Amino acid sequence: MAIAALSTGLTVTLTLLPASAQDATSEEVRPAAQPVSEHAAKSLGTVVRTDERYGHDRLFQGPRGWVYWNVLEGPKPIQNPNLWPDMQSTYFLGRFAMPPGSSMTLRGSFPYARFFQFAIYKFERETFVAIGESLRGPDFEPDPLSENPFRVGANRLAEHRNYTIRILAEPPPQDASQRETNTLYVGRDGAELQGVIRIYLADQNKDGAGWGPADAPFAGTGLPVYEGTLADGTKLNAEQVAQQFGKPFSAATKQPMTTDEWVQLVQSERNDPDLPPETAPARNPPQWEKYWTNAYTLFGAFKPPTERANIRYEGAMEGGGEGPYLVTFLSRTFGPVYVLQGKMPTFPDTFAGEDGKGLAIMPEAQTQYWSLVSCEAVPSGQVVDGIADFQVPLDADRNYTIVVSRPEDRPSNATLENGVAWLKWSPRGEGLDDPRNRSDFGMLIMRIMANNPEWKERPDLITTPGTEAEVMGPYFPRGYYTTRTDFESNGVKLP
Repeated sequence: MAIAALSTGLTVTLTLLPASAQDATSEEVRPAAQPVSEHAAKSLGTVVRTDERYGHDRLFQGPRGWVYWNVLEGPKPIQNPNLWPDMQSTYFLGRFAMPPGSSMTLRGSFPYARFFQFAIYKFERETFVAIGESLRGPDFEPDPLSENPFRVGANRLAEHRNYTIRILAEPPPQDASQRETNTLYVGRDGAELQGVIRIYLADQNKDGAGWGPADAPFAGTGLPVYEGTLADGTKLNAEQVAQQFGKPFSAATKQPMTTDEWVQLVQSERNDPDLPPETAPARNPPQWEKYWTNAYTLFGAFKPPTERANIRYEGAMEGGGEGPYLVTFLSRTFGPVYVLQGKMPTFPDTFAGEDGKGLAIMPEAQTQYWSLVSCEAVPSGQVVDGIADFQVPLDADRNYTIVVSRPEDRPSNATLENGVAWLKWSPRGEGLDDPRNRSDFGMLIMRIMANNPEWKERPDLITTPGTEAEVMGPYFPRGYYTTRTDFESNGVKLP
Protein backbone atom coordinates (compact mmCIF):
# COMPACT_ATOMS: atom_id res chain seq x y z
CA MET A 1 0.00 0.00 0.00
CA ALA A 2 1.42 3.40 -0.95
CA ILE A 3 1.03 6.37 1.35
CA ALA A 4 1.37 9.93 0.12
CA ALA A 5 2.59 12.59 2.55
CA LEU A 6 2.53 16.21 1.36
CA SER A 7 5.61 18.26 2.22
CA THR A 8 6.12 21.89 1.33
CA GLY A 9 6.96 21.78 -2.34
CA LEU A 10 7.53 18.03 -2.25
CA THR A 11 5.42 14.89 -2.31
CA VAL A 12 6.90 11.91 -0.49
CA THR A 13 5.58 8.41 -1.19
CA LEU A 14 6.21 5.77 1.45
CA THR A 15 5.44 2.06 1.20
CA LEU A 16 4.11 -0.10 4.01
CA LEU A 17 5.81 -3.46 3.63
CA PRO A 18 4.09 -6.73 4.53
CA ALA A 19 5.97 -8.84 7.06
CA SER A 20 7.19 -11.23 4.37
CA ALA A 21 8.89 -8.37 2.54
CA GLN A 22 10.91 -7.04 5.48
CA ASP A 23 14.64 -7.04 4.87
CA ALA A 24 17.17 -9.26 6.57
CA THR A 25 18.15 -6.63 9.16
CA SER A 26 15.04 -7.54 11.17
CA GLU A 27 15.75 -10.11 13.82
CA GLU A 28 12.12 -11.08 14.15
CA VAL A 29 9.36 -11.03 11.54
CA ARG A 30 5.98 -9.85 12.75
CA PRO A 31 2.91 -8.99 10.67
CA ALA A 32 1.15 -5.68 11.13
CA ALA A 33 -1.49 -5.71 13.85
CA GLN A 34 -3.60 -3.05 12.12
CA PRO A 35 -3.45 -0.94 8.95
CA VAL A 36 -1.40 2.22 9.42
CA SER A 37 -3.02 5.64 8.98
CA GLU A 38 -2.42 7.31 5.65
CA HIS A 39 -0.59 10.01 7.61
CA ALA A 40 2.01 7.69 9.11
CA ALA A 41 5.53 8.58 8.01
CA LYS A 42 7.42 5.31 8.51
CA SER A 43 7.23 1.87 6.90
CA LEU A 44 6.36 -1.25 8.85
CA GLY A 45 9.91 -2.54 8.44
CA THR A 46 11.30 0.66 9.95
CA VAL A 47 8.94 0.42 12.91
CA VAL A 48 10.00 -3.17 13.58
CA ARG A 49 13.70 -2.31 13.35
CA THR A 50 13.27 0.61 15.76
CA ASP A 51 11.65 -1.69 18.29
CA GLU A 52 14.41 -4.29 17.94
CA ARG A 53 17.26 -1.77 18.14
CA TYR A 54 16.21 0.18 21.20
CA GLY A 55 13.72 -1.96 23.10
CA HIS A 56 16.12 -3.71 25.46
CA ASP A 57 17.54 -1.02 27.79
CA ARG A 58 17.27 -1.73 31.53
CA LEU A 59 16.41 1.86 32.49
CA PHE A 60 14.81 3.53 29.47
CA GLN A 61 11.80 1.52 28.35
CA GLY A 62 10.37 1.77 24.85
CA PRO A 63 10.12 2.68 22.10
CA ARG A 64 6.69 3.99 23.04
CA GLY A 65 4.31 5.62 20.60
CA TRP A 66 1.19 5.29 18.50
CA VAL A 67 2.85 3.46 15.63
CA TYR A 68 4.54 0.86 17.86
CA TRP A 69 1.32 0.06 19.71
CA ASN A 70 -0.83 -0.06 16.57
CA VAL A 71 1.54 -1.73 14.12
CA LEU A 72 3.73 -4.16 16.02
CA GLU A 73 2.36 -7.64 16.56
CA GLY A 74 2.32 -8.24 20.32
CA PRO A 75 3.69 -4.89 21.58
CA LYS A 76 4.83 -4.59 25.20
CA PRO A 77 2.45 -2.88 27.68
CA ILE A 78 4.90 0.01 28.11
CA GLN A 79 4.52 0.77 24.40
CA ASN A 80 0.86 1.68 24.83
CA PRO A 81 0.72 5.51 24.61
CA ASN A 82 -2.72 5.62 26.16
CA LEU A 83 -3.04 9.34 26.76
CA TRP A 84 -3.49 11.00 23.34
CA PRO A 85 -0.01 10.69 21.79
CA ASP A 86 1.16 12.39 18.66
CA MET A 87 1.35 9.91 15.77
CA GLN A 88 4.91 10.91 14.83
CA SER A 89 6.41 10.61 18.32
CA THR A 90 8.84 8.09 19.77
CA TYR A 91 9.32 8.10 23.54
CA PHE A 92 11.66 6.32 25.92
CA LEU A 93 10.67 6.38 29.60
CA GLY A 94 12.87 5.74 32.61
CA ARG A 95 11.43 5.59 36.13
CA PHE A 96 13.84 6.04 38.99
CA ALA A 97 14.44 7.55 42.42
CA MET A 98 17.76 9.14 43.37
CA PRO A 99 19.13 9.35 46.92
CA PRO A 100 20.13 12.85 48.10
CA GLY A 101 23.36 14.13 46.60
CA SER A 102 23.60 11.42 43.95
CA SER A 103 23.91 12.10 40.23
CA MET A 104 23.49 10.46 36.85
CA THR A 105 25.52 11.27 33.74
CA LEU A 106 24.09 10.48 30.31
CA ARG A 107 26.09 10.57 27.08
CA GLY A 108 24.25 10.40 23.81
CA SER A 109 23.93 11.67 20.26
CA PHE A 110 21.36 14.05 18.83
CA PRO A 111 18.77 12.25 16.67
CA TYR A 112 18.05 13.22 13.08
CA ALA A 113 14.58 14.51 13.83
CA ARG A 114 12.37 17.58 14.03
CA PHE A 115 12.11 17.81 17.82
CA PHE A 116 14.16 16.36 20.68
CA GLN A 117 13.80 16.77 24.43
CA PHE A 118 14.90 15.21 27.70
CA ALA A 119 12.50 16.04 30.52
CA ILE A 120 12.01 15.06 34.17
CA TYR A 121 8.59 14.52 35.77
CA LYS A 122 7.74 13.87 39.43
CA PHE A 123 4.99 11.56 40.64
CA GLU A 124 2.23 13.58 42.30
CA ARG A 125 -1.56 13.95 41.95
CA GLU A 126 -1.61 10.25 40.94
CA THR A 127 0.40 10.92 37.80
CA PHE A 128 3.73 12.33 36.62
CA VAL A 129 3.81 16.12 36.53
CA ALA A 130 6.38 18.38 34.90
CA ILE A 131 8.71 20.08 37.40
CA GLY A 132 10.28 22.52 34.96
CA GLU A 133 13.46 20.47 34.53
CA SER A 134 13.98 19.76 30.84
CA LEU A 135 16.28 20.39 27.91
CA ARG A 136 14.87 20.91 24.44
CA GLY A 137 17.06 20.29 21.43
CA PRO A 138 18.48 23.83 21.09
CA ASP A 139 19.13 24.01 24.86
CA PHE A 140 21.79 21.27 24.88
CA GLU A 141 25.38 22.39 24.84
CA PRO A 142 27.09 19.91 22.50
CA ASP A 143 30.29 18.10 23.39
CA PRO A 144 33.58 19.62 22.19
CA LEU A 145 34.03 19.15 18.41
CA SER A 146 30.32 18.28 18.08
CA GLU A 147 27.47 20.36 16.66
CA ASN A 148 23.94 20.79 17.99
CA PRO A 149 21.76 20.24 14.89
CA PHE A 150 18.66 21.77 16.50
CA ARG A 151 20.01 25.31 16.63
CA VAL A 152 19.05 27.78 13.92
CA GLY A 153 21.68 27.80 11.20
CA ALA A 154 23.22 24.49 12.30
CA ASN A 155 24.15 21.64 9.98
CA ARG A 156 21.35 19.17 10.76
CA LEU A 157 23.26 16.35 9.09
CA ALA A 158 26.54 16.93 10.98
CA GLU A 159 28.42 13.71 11.63
CA HIS A 160 29.74 14.75 15.07
CA ARG A 161 26.62 15.37 17.17
CA ASN A 162 27.24 14.21 20.75
CA TYR A 163 26.05 15.64 24.08
CA THR A 164 26.51 14.97 27.79
CA ILE A 165 23.90 15.83 30.43
CA ARG A 166 23.73 15.38 34.18
CA ILE A 167 20.83 14.74 36.59
CA LEU A 168 21.61 15.93 40.11
CA ALA A 169 19.64 15.01 43.26
CA GLU A 170 19.91 18.52 44.64
CA PRO A 171 17.50 21.48 44.60
CA PRO A 172 18.02 23.89 41.71
CA PRO A 173 20.01 27.04 42.51
CA GLN A 174 17.79 29.97 43.49
CA ASP A 175 19.81 32.12 41.11
CA ALA A 176 19.22 30.63 37.65
CA SER A 177 22.58 31.98 36.48
CA GLN A 178 24.24 29.54 38.89
CA ARG A 179 22.82 26.47 37.17
CA GLU A 180 25.43 24.17 35.70
CA THR A 181 25.39 23.63 31.94
CA ASN A 182 23.35 20.64 30.73
CA THR A 183 22.24 19.86 34.30
CA LEU A 184 18.77 18.97 35.59
CA TYR A 185 17.97 19.26 39.31
CA VAL A 186 15.47 16.88 40.95
CA GLY A 187 15.76 17.71 44.68
CA ARG A 188 16.80 15.66 47.69
CA ASP A 189 13.44 14.13 48.62
CA GLY A 190 14.02 10.82 46.84
CA ALA A 191 10.68 11.09 45.03
CA GLU A 192 9.81 8.77 42.17
CA LEU A 193 10.78 10.45 38.91
CA GLN A 194 10.19 9.81 35.26
CA GLY A 195 12.80 10.74 32.69
CA VAL A 196 11.40 11.05 29.18
CA ILE A 197 13.36 11.09 25.94
CA ARG A 198 10.96 12.64 23.45
CA ILE A 199 11.62 12.50 19.69
CA TYR A 200 9.21 13.80 17.05
CA LEU A 201 9.26 13.14 13.32
CA ALA A 202 12.54 11.41 12.56
CA ASP A 203 13.99 12.20 9.13
CA GLN A 204 12.73 10.18 6.18
CA ASN A 205 15.84 8.00 5.83
CA LYS A 206 16.14 7.27 9.58
CA ASP A 207 14.47 4.81 11.91
CA GLY A 208 11.61 5.90 14.19
CA ALA A 209 13.99 7.26 16.83
CA GLY A 210 16.11 9.16 14.32
CA TRP A 211 19.42 7.62 15.37
CA GLY A 212 20.00 4.80 12.89
CA PRO A 213 19.29 4.27 9.19
CA ALA A 214 15.81 3.17 8.20
CA ASP A 215 16.82 0.32 5.90
CA ALA A 216 20.36 -0.76 6.79
CA PRO A 217 22.19 -2.32 9.75
CA PHE A 218 23.13 0.06 12.56
CA ALA A 219 26.24 -0.37 14.69
CA GLY A 220 25.59 2.60 16.97
CA THR A 221 23.86 2.67 20.35
CA GLY A 222 21.20 5.35 19.90
CA LEU A 223 19.96 5.54 23.48
CA PRO A 224 22.33 7.44 25.79
CA VAL A 225 24.77 5.46 27.89
CA TYR A 226 24.63 6.33 31.57
CA GLU A 227 26.50 6.01 34.83
CA GLY A 228 25.89 7.20 38.38
CA THR A 229 27.65 8.57 41.42
CA LEU A 230 26.43 8.36 45.01
CA ALA A 231 26.84 11.21 47.49
CA ASP A 232 29.90 9.54 49.01
CA GLY A 233 31.60 9.35 45.61
CA THR A 234 30.83 5.68 44.87
CA LYS A 235 30.66 5.12 41.11
CA LEU A 236 27.83 3.10 39.55
CA ASN A 237 27.91 1.54 36.10
CA ALA A 238 24.79 1.29 33.93
CA GLU A 239 23.73 -2.04 35.42
CA GLN A 240 24.11 -0.69 38.96
CA VAL A 241 22.22 2.51 38.08
CA ALA A 242 19.29 0.49 36.77
CA GLN A 243 19.41 -1.77 39.83
CA GLN A 244 19.79 0.89 42.54
CA PHE A 245 17.92 3.85 41.04
CA GLY A 246 15.41 2.14 38.72
CA LYS A 247 11.73 1.71 39.59
CA PRO A 248 9.29 -0.80 38.07
CA PHE A 249 6.76 0.25 35.47
CA SER A 250 3.05 -0.34 35.81
CA ALA A 251 1.37 -2.02 32.86
CA ALA A 252 0.27 1.31 31.38
CA THR A 253 -0.20 4.98 32.20
CA LYS A 254 -3.07 5.48 34.62
CA GLN A 255 -5.94 7.30 32.97
CA PRO A 256 -7.19 10.53 34.60
CA MET A 257 -10.70 8.98 34.70
CA THR A 258 -12.16 5.50 34.72
CA THR A 259 -15.07 4.58 32.46
CA ASP A 260 -17.52 4.82 35.37
CA GLU A 261 -16.18 8.22 36.42
CA TRP A 262 -16.43 9.50 32.85
CA VAL A 263 -20.00 8.23 32.38
CA GLN A 264 -21.05 9.73 35.71
CA LEU A 265 -19.60 13.04 34.60
CA VAL A 266 -21.39 12.86 31.24
CA GLN A 267 -24.72 12.16 32.97
CA SER A 268 -24.29 14.50 35.95
CA GLU A 269 -27.28 16.71 36.75
CA ARG A 270 -24.82 19.44 37.77
CA ASN A 271 -23.54 19.90 34.24
CA ASP A 272 -24.14 23.02 32.19
CA PRO A 273 -27.85 22.92 31.18
CA ASP A 274 -26.74 23.63 27.59
CA LEU A 275 -24.89 20.28 27.53
CA PRO A 276 -27.30 17.31 27.31
CA PRO A 277 -25.81 13.86 28.06
CA GLU A 278 -26.12 12.86 24.41
CA THR A 279 -23.49 15.37 23.30
CA ALA A 280 -21.65 16.70 26.41
CA PRO A 281 -19.12 18.26 26.54
CA ALA A 282 -19.35 19.15 22.82
CA ARG A 283 -20.94 22.44 21.87
CA ASN A 284 -22.33 23.90 18.68
CA PRO A 285 -20.60 25.89 17.35
CA PRO A 286 -17.48 23.94 18.45
CA GLN A 287 -15.10 25.71 20.80
CA TRP A 288 -11.31 25.44 20.88
CA GLU A 289 -9.38 26.25 24.05
CA LYS A 290 -5.97 25.77 25.58
CA TYR A 291 -5.44 22.53 27.48
CA TRP A 292 -4.92 23.56 31.10
CA THR A 293 -5.02 21.14 34.06
CA ASN A 294 -7.04 17.94 33.84
CA ALA A 295 -9.47 19.33 36.41
CA TYR A 296 -10.15 22.46 34.39
CA THR A 297 -10.02 21.01 30.88
CA LEU A 298 -11.60 17.57 31.31
CA PHE A 299 -13.90 17.97 34.33
CA GLY A 300 -14.54 21.66 33.88
CA ALA A 301 -15.64 21.36 30.25
CA PHE A 302 -18.95 19.91 31.48
CA LYS A 303 -19.67 22.58 34.08
CA PRO A 304 -21.55 25.90 33.93
CA PRO A 305 -19.19 28.84 33.32
CA THR A 306 -19.67 30.20 36.85
CA GLU A 307 -18.70 26.87 38.42
CA ARG A 308 -15.84 26.29 36.01
CA ALA A 309 -14.36 29.68 36.89
CA ASN A 310 -13.66 28.34 40.39
CA ILE A 311 -11.56 25.40 39.15
CA ARG A 312 -7.78 25.78 39.19
CA TYR A 313 -6.39 26.13 35.69
CA GLU A 314 -2.81 27.24 36.45
CA GLY A 315 0.02 24.75 36.72
CA ALA A 316 1.73 22.04 34.76
CA MET A 317 -0.38 19.79 32.58
CA GLU A 318 -0.59 16.39 34.24
CA GLY A 319 0.69 13.30 32.49
CA GLY A 320 3.66 14.97 30.86
CA GLY A 321 3.66 16.18 27.30
CA GLU A 322 5.23 19.17 25.62
CA GLY A 323 2.72 21.94 25.02
CA PRO A 324 1.02 24.19 24.50
CA TYR A 325 -1.94 22.07 23.38
CA LEU A 326 -5.34 23.20 22.14
CA VAL A 327 -8.40 20.95 22.45
CA THR A 328 -11.98 20.76 21.23
CA PHE A 329 -14.80 18.27 21.87
CA LEU A 330 -17.12 17.26 19.03
CA SER A 331 -20.32 15.29 18.41
CA ARG A 332 -21.59 13.86 15.13
CA THR A 333 -25.08 14.69 16.42
CA PHE A 334 -24.40 18.26 15.26
CA GLY A 335 -23.08 17.13 11.89
CA PRO A 336 -21.10 14.17 10.52
CA VAL A 337 -18.39 16.38 8.98
CA TYR A 338 -16.26 18.88 10.88
CA VAL A 339 -14.31 21.50 8.92
CA LEU A 340 -11.30 23.13 10.57
CA GLN A 341 -9.60 26.29 9.31
CA GLY A 342 -6.67 28.38 10.48
CA LYS A 343 -3.27 29.75 9.57
CA MET A 344 -0.24 27.49 9.79
CA PRO A 345 2.79 28.97 11.54
CA THR A 346 6.10 28.62 9.75
CA PHE A 347 7.97 25.41 10.69
CA PRO A 348 11.25 23.73 9.69
CA ASP A 349 10.28 21.15 7.06
CA THR A 350 12.96 18.67 8.04
CA PHE A 351 11.53 15.31 6.98
CA ALA A 352 12.88 14.87 3.46
CA GLY A 353 15.04 17.78 2.40
CA GLU A 354 16.10 18.20 -1.22
CA ASP A 355 17.60 14.72 -1.60
CA GLY A 356 15.36 12.66 0.68
CA LYS A 357 18.00 12.56 3.43
CA GLY A 358 16.57 15.29 5.64
CA LEU A 359 16.83 19.06 5.59
CA ALA A 360 20.48 20.17 5.62
CA ILE A 361 20.34 23.47 7.56
CA MET A 362 18.00 24.26 10.47
CA PRO A 363 16.00 27.39 9.55
CA GLU A 364 14.38 29.90 11.83
CA ALA A 365 10.63 29.35 12.21
CA GLN A 366 7.65 30.36 14.32
CA THR A 367 7.15 26.88 15.74
CA GLN A 368 9.25 23.73 15.82
CA TYR A 369 6.31 21.36 15.38
CA TRP A 370 2.55 21.50 14.69
CA SER A 371 0.15 18.56 14.56
CA LEU A 372 -3.48 17.56 14.92
CA VAL A 373 -4.78 14.26 16.31
CA SER A 374 -8.26 12.73 16.43
CA CYS A 375 -8.96 11.08 19.78
CA GLU A 376 -11.24 8.86 21.78
CA ALA A 377 -12.48 9.87 25.27
CA VAL A 378 -10.21 10.08 28.30
CA PRO A 379 -10.83 6.55 29.70
CA SER A 380 -9.48 5.19 26.40
CA GLY A 381 -6.87 7.86 25.74
CA GLN A 382 -6.26 6.45 22.27
CA VAL A 383 -5.59 8.39 19.09
CA VAL A 384 -7.22 7.14 15.90
CA ASP A 385 -5.58 9.43 13.35
CA GLY A 386 -3.18 12.33 13.16
CA ILE A 387 -1.54 14.70 10.73
CA ALA A 388 1.66 16.74 11.01
CA ASP A 389 2.40 20.22 9.65
CA PHE A 390 4.34 19.07 6.56
CA GLN A 391 1.39 16.90 5.48
CA VAL A 392 -1.12 19.79 5.41
CA PRO A 393 -1.68 21.67 2.11
CA LEU A 394 -1.55 25.45 2.46
CA ASP A 395 -2.73 28.32 0.31
CA ALA A 396 -0.58 31.32 -0.60
CA ASP A 397 -1.28 32.92 2.80
CA ARG A 398 -0.48 29.68 4.71
CA ASN A 399 -4.13 29.01 5.49
CA TYR A 400 -5.30 25.40 5.80
CA THR A 401 -8.55 23.48 5.62
CA ILE A 402 -8.83 20.10 7.36
CA VAL A 403 -11.94 17.91 7.16
CA VAL A 404 -12.66 15.42 9.96
CA SER A 405 -15.16 12.63 9.31
CA ARG A 406 -15.63 8.91 9.18
CA PRO A 407 -14.45 7.35 5.91
CA GLU A 408 -18.02 6.84 4.69
CA ASP A 409 -18.75 10.55 5.27
CA ARG A 410 -15.58 11.87 3.63
CA PRO A 411 -16.44 14.42 0.93
CA SER A 412 -15.05 13.50 -2.47
CA ASN A 413 -13.30 16.89 -2.66
CA ALA A 414 -11.63 16.54 0.75
CA THR A 415 -8.33 15.59 -0.88
CA LEU A 416 -4.80 16.93 -1.12
CA GLU A 417 -5.38 17.59 -4.82
CA ASN A 418 -8.14 20.00 -3.79
CA GLY A 419 -6.01 21.62 -1.12
CA VAL A 420 -7.83 19.91 1.74
CA ALA A 421 -6.39 17.54 4.34
CA TRP A 422 -8.56 14.79 5.81
CA LEU A 423 -8.52 13.21 9.27
CA LYS A 424 -10.50 10.18 10.43
CA TRP A 425 -13.16 10.62 13.11
CA SER A 426 -13.04 7.84 15.68
CA PRO A 427 -15.21 4.96 14.43
CA ARG A 428 -15.70 3.93 18.08
CA GLY A 429 -16.63 7.40 19.32
CA GLU A 430 -15.59 7.47 22.98
CA GLY A 431 -13.81 4.14 22.56
CA LEU A 432 -15.29 2.67 25.74
CA ASP A 433 -15.62 -1.09 25.98
CA ASP A 434 -18.94 -0.52 27.64
CA PRO A 435 -22.59 -0.49 26.47
CA ARG A 436 -22.78 3.17 27.56
CA ASN A 437 -20.24 4.14 24.87
CA ARG A 438 -21.38 7.10 22.76
CA SER A 439 -20.39 6.40 19.17
CA ASP A 440 -20.92 10.01 18.06
CA PHE A 441 -18.22 11.46 20.36
CA GLY A 442 -15.19 13.18 18.86
CA MET A 443 -12.17 15.04 20.20
CA LEU A 444 -9.23 16.85 18.60
CA ILE A 445 -5.91 17.94 20.11
CA MET A 446 -3.59 20.41 18.39
CA ARG A 447 0.08 20.60 19.35
CA ILE A 448 2.07 23.77 18.71
CA MET A 449 5.44 23.09 20.34
CA ALA A 450 8.72 24.83 21.05
CA ASN A 451 7.67 28.23 19.77
CA ASN A 452 9.87 31.13 18.77
CA PRO A 453 9.68 33.90 21.41
CA GLU A 454 9.63 36.42 18.55
CA TRP A 455 6.31 35.01 17.29
CA LYS A 456 3.76 37.44 18.72
CA GLU A 457 0.72 35.18 18.27
CA ARG A 458 2.28 32.09 19.87
CA PRO A 459 -0.06 30.08 22.15
CA ASP A 460 2.51 30.24 25.00
CA LEU A 461 1.16 33.76 25.61
CA ILE A 462 -2.30 32.42 26.53
CA THR A 463 -2.33 32.87 30.30
CA THR A 464 -6.07 33.11 31.00
CA PRO A 465 -8.94 30.90 29.75
CA GLY A 466 -11.05 32.56 27.11
CA THR A 467 -8.27 34.66 25.59
CA GLU A 468 -7.10 32.05 23.07
CA ALA A 469 -8.59 33.68 19.95
CA GLU A 470 -7.41 37.15 20.98
CA VAL A 471 -3.83 35.98 21.55
CA MET A 472 -3.46 33.77 18.49
CA GLY A 473 -5.37 35.87 15.96
CA PRO A 474 -5.40 34.15 12.53
CA TYR A 475 -3.46 31.17 13.93
CA PHE A 476 -6.35 30.26 16.25
CA PRO A 477 -8.28 27.26 14.85
CA ARG A 478 -11.94 27.71 13.98
CA GLY A 479 -14.37 25.10 12.76
CA TYR A 480 -17.96 24.24 11.93
CA TYR A 481 -20.17 21.21 11.35
CA THR A 482 -21.52 20.31 7.93
CA THR A 483 -22.43 17.31 5.78
CA ARG A 484 -20.69 15.47 2.98
CA THR A 485 -23.23 16.72 0.43
CA ASP A 486 -22.93 20.33 1.55
CA PHE A 487 -19.12 20.29 1.44
CA GLU A 488 -19.09 18.64 -1.97
CA SER A 489 -21.52 21.24 -3.29
CA ASN A 490 -20.26 24.40 -1.61
CA GLY A 491 -16.70 23.69 -0.51
CA VAL A 492 -15.30 25.69 2.36
CA LYS A 493 -17.52 28.29 3.98
CA LEU A 494 -15.47 31.43 4.54
CA PRO A 495 -15.65 32.94 8.07
